[in-house]
Amino acid sequence: MRTYLRGLLMVFTWIAVAGGVVWVAVKWSSAIGGVLCVAAMLIPFAYILVCTLYPSWGDTKCPRCGKPALRRPDSANPVGVVCDACGYEDPELYRAYLNEMR
Repeated sequence: MRTYLRGLLMVFTWIAVAGGVVWVAVKWSSAIGGVLCVAAMLIPFAYILVCTLYPSWGDTKCPRCGKPALRRPDSANPVGVVCDACGYEDPELYRAYLNEMR
């Protein structure tokens, strides 16, 4: 799907959410509508906060044998991996956070 179509879909989604909140506020009470409105505004921010602060984990799984035994041959160089289980070597493969996993 193209980027502008995704953006357009999100616009209509948020308009529907806002309409639902207004409908609930009019149908029941303004307190429930206010709580729903605050929740609709805070949930995206909470999602971004959790995704930002959640610790990242390195993928140590070997592409050949599937065992979690990848390591860097040179800890100063971020590119290149070696598997301790099967001997697989790739001098150009990049895996983030491998040094931090050991």
